[in-house]
Amino acid sequence: MPLDVPQTKIVKSIFVECGKGTETPPFRVVCEQLSDDDTTLDRHEVKVLVRACGLTSQNFSKVQDLLKRIQGGRSHSLISNSLTSSQQFEGPTRLSVGQDVAGIVLAIGSEVSSLNVGDEVAGMIPLDSTQSGCSESVIFQEFDLVKKPKKVSFVDAAGCIGDAVKAYTALCFLARMKAGNSVLVLNGASSFGSLCVQLADLWGAKVLSTATSRDEVLYLKSLGSNKVQVLEMGESDPLSLRAACMHETGGLGVDVLVESDSLSSFHSKHEMISCLAVGGCWVTTRSNLQIDPPNSRQLYMRCASLAYLFEQAWLLSSVQQGRHQHVLRDIMEKLSSDAIRPNIHHTVSFDEVADAVLGLEEVKVGKVVMMV
Repeated sequence: MPLDVPQTKIVKSIFVECGKGTETPPFRVVCEQLSDDDTTLDRHEVKVLVRACGLTSQNFSKVQDLLKRIQGGRSHSLISNSLTSSQQFEGPTRLSVGQDVAGIVLAIGSEVSSLNVGDEVAGMIPLDSTQSGCSESVIFQEFDLVKKPKKVSFVDAAGCIGDAVKAYTALCFLARMKAGNSVLVLNGASSFGSLCVQLADLWGAKVLSTATSRDEVLYLKSLGSNKVQVLEMGESDPLSLRAACMHETGGLGVDVLVESDSLSSFHSKHEMISCLAVGGCWVTTRSNLQIDPPNSRQLYMRCASLAYLFEQAWLLSSVQQGRHQHVLRDIMEKLSSDAIRPNIHHTVSFDEVADAVLGLEEVKVGKVVMMV
């Protein structure tokens, strides 16, 4: 009688490879078949069936450098990571195409208390994970997930949660924004910028946002003239930013300036600091930003500050799990009540992800989401 040999289930996952061996372009999209054995989950792990995943629109070379500075595994302290750990890596680095996931719980670990099998959830995959959100299933830590309200679609949850956490981090925990503050968001029509605009308005701030194309202007105006004042910027006249800010704030400047990667080279550091009010805060996503002495003196004379925005710090450290959970729940509540609206450019199928990733830099308004 022949023996029954258990067959290993194979799942497809899509990654981006950067570094040695990728030649030209500097990264390539690969689809891998990985085994999906029904092994026992760790105590606080949750297996999720992926129904939607927000595609990552970012500088993959920068993410590669950040990943190489993480020694591996989930870290309890970012400070303890060796800055020379990148020397241990050779060959191409494999990065997740998407980290913002929404799906259905398939299995839970023995000590998972907040979730049950069959729950609809949304969450973010840590940067140091070996998994990709563009896969059939993903294993999360319990504390990186939140229940998704039935009213919120999988596409909206996946297209919003990562950028919403980023916007919360920028406005609440870095800039300490308060009602009555003036907030300038560069590129407010992007997925991240859109949520900054909506949350700042919801919390009582006066919001300004730049736009460099007709599509960006139309989207921002669709949010309502009472929500955001649109500053139409021409690439041939970047110095108009300070003049526009001073005009809208009565010459006082803005209390909070939130910068995105896409415009990192469009305005000079001097120009952005000149937009700040006394005691203002400039929030940047540029990990390699260097402040020269003249710019430092400019910040000093304004009693202003510079804050570095890296939303993955929530996932790479276990110190603030309770606060992170609170932020995730609040995002889902605001989505369910239509207090905020995700900015979805379009959706793609799993088979279309590879082509979509190569064209992400062309998407200036909204986010591209994979839908299963």
